[in-house]
Amino acid sequence: MEQLPILFLFTFLVLLLYNLLQVRDHKEDNISERLQRIRNQTVSQTPGEELNRSFSDRVIKPFLESVGKSLIRLAPEEMISNLENKIIMAGRPRDWDVNNWLVMEAALVLGLPVLILLTYIQLRIDIRSIILVAGAAALIGILFPNMSLNNKIRKRQSEVMKTLPDIMDLLTVSVEAGLSFDSALSRVAEKMPGTLAREFEVVLQEMKVGKSKKDALYQMSDRIGVQDFRSFVSAVVQAEQLGVSLGKVLRIQSEQIRNNRKQIIQQKAMKAPVKMLIPMVVFIFPTIFIVILGPVVINLIDMFSKK
Repeated sequence: MEQLPILFLFTFLVLLLYNLLQVRDHKEDNISERLQRIRNQTVSQTPGEELNRSFSDRVIKPFLESVGKSLIRLAPEEMISNLENKIIMAGRPRDWDVNNWLVMEAALVLGLPVLILLTYIQLRIDIRSIILVAGAAALIGILFPNMSLNNKIRKRQSEVMKTLPDIMDLLTVSVEAGLSFDSALSRVAEKMPGTLAREFEVVLQEMKVGKSKKDALYQMSDRIGVQDFRSFVSAVVQAEQLGVSLGKVLRIQSEQIRNNRKQIIQQKAMKAPVKMLIPMVVFIFPTIFIVILGPVVINLIDMFSKK
């Protein structure tokens, strides 16, 4: 009976890992898939189609979803809201939601210590060492998913910052050439690659189904989380409300974004010498001292040994 909790946790971990193996590793952002779901209406499955689904889709995934819903009910609302915002800003990696993420975190927090406990018990190691390593494994299970999610957010925002000036230039030229702002967004979505262009396509699709331009753009800025883009959205919304020339506003915003990018690059360049100091002191200077002082030390040793 004492083995039942460990057996249950181990079975839970195996089921989770099996589910993860069924998830295809997306190389690109999954915004295009969400667009497809907006375009196509969901068709209910017949009983025959239900039976044709895999065991994972019929049994394992519903079980894990029920576990995730239970975790959501237990967790504080603020934590769930923050996690949802982070997942959205990361571009929903693997098309996951809060439910999937909480199940993965719970599996890591519980599963890693259990696996380590089983391994260490078989090796007959001291119980204090087992508890210490199991606690460290649980801590890794807590920290690793958050670190991974934050890293995906930084990468996505970095990509947006790199492509934003070029997209702003194309928007400005298109509007000044006589296109409406919606047509300019459509042109950007067609011509430019990357996350930002696909997000513009999402905005256009949302506007087609009835959402206002203001709400669609503000929600897009929340999904991206880049300050320069928030400023751009605010400027565009105010220009349309006040009747100001959109071409001039876009031109000013484009120049401002490029200036901000220059300042960021200059700040990084100023920090580079400080960051290079540590590797120079640790790796380069000792080597130089060995090359310069090595022959002198050898000569001194020879001289004193002859005396």
